[in-house]
Amino acid sequence: MPEVEVVLSTPLAQFADGESKFRVPAGTFQEIIDKVYERHPTLRVRMEDNSGALLPFVSVYIGEDSIRDLGSLDVAVAPNSTVMIMSAVAGG
Repeated sequence: MPEVEVVLSTPLAQFADGESKFRVPAGTFQEIIDKVYERHPTLRVRMEDNSGALLPFVSVYIGEDSIRDLGSLDVAVAPNSTVMIMSAVAGG
């Protein structure tokens, strides 16, 4: 089955048992993020609100494209793509 690589930022990897890179089956972004949550359930509360929308401080890139610019979580993600999921870090 074709896969995509998921890369988590360091702040999010701490909620994924320290795993910052792994592969999941390709599909739509929604299908991919569901697989990420299956693998690491604690990420869900760190990444989305009660309605399932990504929190404002979470950035997701499929290759170089921001998921927010693509307009839908149902966008198809090509096999062998990289999905980067990052969260803003507070500080100064």
